[in-house]
Amino acid sequence: MSFKAPKGTGGGDRVAQEVVPIGNYPARLVQIIDLGLQKQRPFQGKEKAPVNMIRTTYELPTEFCVDEDGNEDKEKPRWIGEEMPFYSLEADRAKCTLRYKALDPKLEHDGDWEPLVGVACTLTVVHNPDKKDPKKVYANIGSTAPPMKGFEVPPLVNPTVVWMLDNPDMEVFAKFPEFLQEKIKSNLNFKGSLLEAKLAGKEYVPAADAPVEEGADAEVEENPYG
Repeated sequence: MSFKAPKGTGGGDRVAQEVVPIGNYPARLVQIIDLGLQKQRPFQGKEKAPVNMIRTTYELPTEFCVDEDGNEDKEKPRWIGEEMPFYSLEADRAKCTLRYKALDPKLEHDGDWEPLVGVACTLTVVHNPDKKDPKKVYANIGSTAPPMKGFEVPPLVNPTVVWMLDNPDMEVFAKFPEFLQEKIKSNLNFKGSLLEAKLAGKEYVPAADAPVEEGADAEVEENPYG
């Protein structure tokens, strides 16, 4: 898989942070992560087909984490991310298309997300209550747009990450928080994948190269990540 739209850290003690306030913020795309083929929640009681998902994360260069004394750490800008289905740019109302066009409004990269890592934009932060506990509020991305005119967005503080299932960087994977690792491993193509083999310390044998018993049908289920 590539991050071109098709055509047709965990560990250690942390200081609890307040949710990012509602408002518009300058931002830069800092991470794109391939989540693979994921199950979808039923809609109006009907099952939905699984879909390839990605997770994008933005760095907010004007908002910073605070230390145990409440002082801002200028070397730790806040991040905010979201997960979304990965559709063709022809799906012009899809969230991924709207997010892409905020970063590449002239479509100079023809739907390829990878060159957009580090690119600036403006994002709107909204608050949504937890469905099980309304007292708990999450900061989410409401919308994105090109950068505000007349304002130069500061450069990224953190290194960029582009992580894909068909060539998984295990050092990067090990730094992902546990919830993200589990999300990636829940993808429907995890069994028999290169990632599964690397996590188990075993040799990877692509499905197309797997031995077939004599007399058995040679047809092999297609694996888009194999």
